[in-house]
Amino acid sequence: MFLNRKNINVYLFDVDGTLVVDGVIPESAIETIKELRDEGNFVMLATGRCQGQLKEVLDQVKVDGFIQNNGGYATLGKEVLYESPINPETIWKLHNEGFNLGVLTKDRYVRFLNTNKAFKKFADSLKIEDPKKGDTAMIDRDKIYSLTIASLDLEHEINPKKYPDLRFIKVSDYGYDVVAKGTTKASAFAVIKAKYPQGHIIAFGDNMNDYEMLDEADLSVSMQGAPDECKKVSSFVTKTAENNGIEFAVNNFIKRVLD
Repeated sequence: MFLNRKNINVYLFDVDGTLVVDGVIPESAIETIKELRDEGNFVMLATGRCQGQLKEVLDQVKVDGFIQNNGGYATLGKEVLYESPINPETIWKLHNEGFNLGVLTKDRYVRFLNTNKAFKKFADSLKIEDPKKGDTAMIDRDKIYSLTIASLDLEHEINPKKYPDLRFIKVSDYGYDVVAKGTTKASAFAVIKAKYPQGHIIAFGDNMNDYEMLDEADLSVSMQGAPDECKKVSSFVTKTAENNGIEFAVNNFIKRVLD
């Protein structure tokens, strides 16, 4: 309906800690997103998750696209905007060195080792499910857009400098999200701006995997509990998600600036 307009605003919402609280989206956020879409804006989820991890979210809210896998794969409608798969040789190297490795395609999150205390701590810290057991054949068969590495001792067990083609993002005291070097949630911005040059990219986030997105968006909002680094590069700091932070930022900052 709006695809040929050049002035569409694109709203990007991180999922965990920004849009979702303990698996539930606050009613105020659901209503705010509906209003934004009814007004002709596009809404995209910008998340470290793959689409297979988003069913409960999509049961609660309708969106127009995804920046998923921490920027490794991005779609708007049926169009692929950007993709950046990880080199299979690097994934094999991590696996063969025995790391607690989770791999994410565009729609699956699996692990190759048995679930252990590190996986459990990592999942609990992010309030996500443990990955299901997968087949290592997928490393060569499927495009893998992001990884997770769980550890009880990040500093001593993992040396990111040994993997120069990867970008490690500390998202928990018990692990990293990992993408191909140079990949961020802002990687699809150039394509979005080319499609809608008169519109604005407006981003919401709460963690360090949102940093580049918050820094490079036209307008950006950090949630109250976000790291100071994220708050410093954001246009506005709102309330927590559970205290209607998305609704508050849209009504008391975004709309006032855009009007």
